[in-house]
Amino acid sequence: MKMTKDLLRIESRLKDVLSPVTPRADFVVELQNKLDQEMGKRIKTKKVQTGLLVAGGIVSLAVMVITVIRSLTAWPSIIQSISKNLPKLRKRQQAVSV
Repeated sequence: MKMTKDLLRIESRLKDVLSPVTPRADFVVELQNKLDQEMGKRIKTKKVQTGLLVAGGIVSLAVMVITVIRSLTAWPSIIQSISKNLPKLRKRQQAVSV
C-alpha cells in the first residue's frame, strides 16, 4: 500500500518535471522495422523449436510402439523355448536332489 502511494507520488513528480517528447517519424519507422524483424526471427525460432519437439515426440512414440509390439510378439518364442528346455531342467533338478 505504501509502495503504491510512493509510486504514484513519483509518477506525479515526474509528470511535473519532465515534458513529453515527440519522436521523429523516421526514427519511429526505423524502430518499428527493427522490432518487426526481431519478432519475425523469434517466431521462426519458436516454430523450429516446436517442430523439433513434435518430431521428437513422434519418434519416441514410434519407438515405444515398436518395443511393445516386439515384446508381445516375442512371448510365443520365449514360451516355446522354456517348454523345450523344461524337461532338461527337471532332469537336472532330479539329479541334484538325489
